[in-house]
Amino acid sequence: MTQSQAASTVSRIILLHGASSAGKSTLARAIQHALDEPLVLFSSDNLAVGLPERRDSGGPFKYWGGVRPRFFAGFHRCIAAMAAAGNDLVVDHVIEFAEWRSELSVLLRPFDVFLVGVHCSLDELERRERQRGDRRLGEAREHVEVDRVHAFGPYDFEVDTSSRDPADVAAEVIARWRERSPSVLRGRAPCRS
Repeated sequence: MTQSQAASTVSRIILLHGASSAGKSTLARAIQHALDEPLVLFSSDNLAVGLPERRDSGGPFKYWGGVRPRFFAGFHRCIAAMAAAGNDLVVDHVIEFAEWRSELSVLLRPFDVFLVGVHCSLDELERRERQRGDRRLGEAREHVEVDRVHAFGPYDFEVDTSSRDPADVAAEVIARWRERSPSVLRGRAPCRS
């Protein structure tokens, strides 16, 4: 595909949103595996490896009040930049604030976005969090109970990964994605599962 062909094609984005440890990365890889077309897996974790150590207490910079907001503002723009370059994406993201959802709505408006709410029971989130060992314990609970990450608006489709095989969930997401209409990020009413 030439650059002019890429520019004339509207990139597609499957945006998976849910709490930490909800199974978004696993689901994204299952979607990639099941499709016969290339979607690039893109997540903030891809970029977070480049962050310096968090040094909030007594360090030279503030992560929460300084680095983190700029990092996620950049990540959101990276999603749009990847799509603008002609990439179809499956994005793994925790949209922690209503403002982030509004920002993504604006940034991703030129693209064909399918917003998927990825739910998981709190018991399973916490089990996965402990098993992973690479997340701060309690982060998933904060996303669900404090941040209320699923309270910022409707989805194009919703899934629960608590006890289902990722390949089955991926097949369901792909089926709904293939029959999609304009995204709720563009103001359309959500489809019901």
